[in-house]
Amino acid sequence: MLAAALVPAAPAGSAHRVQLALVPLPKSALGASVDGLSLARASGPVSNAEAALHAANTTKAKLEKLGRLNGYVLEYGNAFTGRPGITDVHTGVERYKTAADARRGLAFWQKQDSRFATLNQPGFAVTSVPVELPAVGARHFAQLTSYSASNIAPVSGLDEQVADGRYVLDVIVTAGDAATAQALAPKLAQKLDARLRLALRGRLHAKPVRLPKQKAGPPPGGPDLRQLGLRASDLVGKATAYKKYVADPAAVSDYSVLIVPAGPFDLLDQEIEWYPSANEASFFADFRNAAALAAPGASALDLNRLGDGAEGTVVQSSSLSAGFVVLSSGHLTEFLFVDSQGAIDPNAVTNVAQIAASRIDAAGLGS
Repeated sequence: MLAAALVPAAPAGSAHRVQLALVPLPKSALGASVDGLSLARASGPVSNAEAALHAANTTKAKLEKLGRLNGYVLEYGNAFTGRPGITDVHTGVERYKTAADARRGLAFWQKQDSRFATLNQPGFAVTSVPVELPAVGARHFAQLTSYSASNIAPVSGLDEQVADGRYVLDVIVTAGDAATAQALAPKLAQKLDARLRLALRGRLHAKPVRLPKQKAGPPPGGPDLRQLGLRASDLVGKATAYKKYVADPAAVSDYSVLIVPAGPFDLLDQEIEWYPSANEASFFADFRNAAALAAPGASALDLNRLGDGAEGTVVQSSSLSAGFVVLSSGHLTEFLFVDSQGAIDPNAVTNVAQIAASRIDAAGLGS
């Protein structure tokens, strides 16, 4: 905060080229409350394509049209472990073509944050409200989002974003309670804005934080997820399967199965993910199921008899229909997505879910 007061804002056309990797806060700047947190694999450059994956109804082209050029993030911790206190701190910076574009970008992300309230469903409670915090930068907003359910520990995240020149700064603090997240986030937002201003003046002397390496493969000490993958022979009709382990910034291990064509569907995507904690696996299962249910025209499938936390949704449309299934047990979560031109048969979606659940049970991983 002192640095922010002493360093005046640089004009948008500053001659100094800002190295984005230096702007997010290193661990040494976060304070003692995050001493036990490690650098997360989600840290690093964030392209427009990657940023679009974290926004609803958004594409790379849409972010490019907004004037977003690139971004960089440092994240420490693991937001959804279910532990008390601060579990995750994310600080990031985005560069836009102009200061006006940055203000539009800030408004875009504020609208995205407000959509979290639509995820509120029976059995998965979500509240998302704006919060008044001390002013920082040219413009800013803050949104507090809290989640609770019978199968997860409660968690709250305070997201504060700031437009300063042609940059948008982002601080997200996640904790086991709202008060803890809200106490730290504004302090870090002030620090982050001061750090950007130093960079604009050419006075930020630092080295980039060394990023963790990501490797695709089975979870260390865990099961080989390939045994859970769907096969082309599981589907009635023409089907071709493509399978591989992929690097996932959130999950410890991710085995991906893409089937195109996929028998009764045009496409089937299966993501088999192993998380560091059962709480995190349950959280992402609940979150993605709630997102599917919030889609216009969505109707729930009754998959209770399958066990393994099975839940499903079908969205019917005259042009393109889709089905979504989530299964969760312990550290394991599976996501199944199918789509078809025209109507989709809910029974066909249920049949695929049954096969996936039976593989989980056969591997001794069922609940």
